Amino acid sequence: MGTIAVIGATGTIGRRLVGRLASGGAEVRAICRNPGDDWEPGVEAVAADISDPHQALDAVEGSDAIYLTSVLGGDDLFGTERTVASNVIDAAIKHDVDHVVTHTAVHADRGDTGARILDNKTPIERRLVESGVGYTVLRPGWFLQNLWAARDYLTQGVVSMPWTGDMVWAATDVEDVVNAAVAFLDRGPANRAFDVHIPGGITGEAIADAASSVLGHPVAYHQAQVTSREYVDGFPISDDHKDAYAELFDYFTSTTYLGDPQPIAEALADHRPRSIEQFLREELFAG
Repeated sequence: MGTIAVIGATGTIGRRLVGRLASGGAEVRAICRNPGDDWEPGVEAVAADISDPHQALDAVEGSDAIYLTSVLGGDDLFGTERTVASNVIDAAIKHDVDHVVTHTAVHADRGDTGARILDNKTPIERRLVESGVGYTVLRPGWFLQNLWAARDYLTQGVVSMPWTGDMVWAATDVEDVVNAAVAFLDRGPANRAFDVHIPGGITGEAIADAASSVLGHPVAYHQAQVTSREYVDGFPISDDHKDAYAELFDYFTSTTYLGDPQPIAEALADHRPRSIEQFLREELFAG
């Protein structure tokens, strides 16, 4: 695979991806503001603020491929995300990088959803496509790892969302994104985007049923009788983040939030999305 720069290397996806790539023999450059020193052998930790174009240029120099995680953070959540992505793409052009892999989100290609978490990624995708750099875009759904916040409630026998139990939405295990990223970094640019989520989506009732099976006691689904904004108010995130997630949840309830996972299944013969029950058994309640 050559040298792969992972932007946002300490994030949920970035950290797992660095480990997978390093264990597979790739030379990995783990790039983030505060990388620390707890890394696998063969990983070069690089401290850089990628919102600065000069630091972005220096950080990815000599890389054959880049994995880009555009982080929502700082005082300007969405401006920072666009700036980081733009700087990385500019650096990839400057250094003749062969391949940029990034993840956005299901429906990020639409640009008019009203959910800024999705719509902000539309110009990022467009810029990458028009850059002339080889690329692969992965579009995951809502991450199953969000259920870590509900772990204690599941243990106590309940799960709750601000919508009906039979409402369907796209959901993705982070490991499925990592697996796809590793595969495409090995194969080279696909020069297209792929939706990545459990075929057919999930429901709140499906989460409750899977948890009942894994935990060995009944878990019930209850619809929270509050607005999306009220539902996220207790999340340990900033008010700007809460507003953004409330918009996303409102979008979930206003449309069918599903993509088409068939193309990635055809492109990657070994692509097997992890089910809700597998996630619960192998990660959330492992051991």
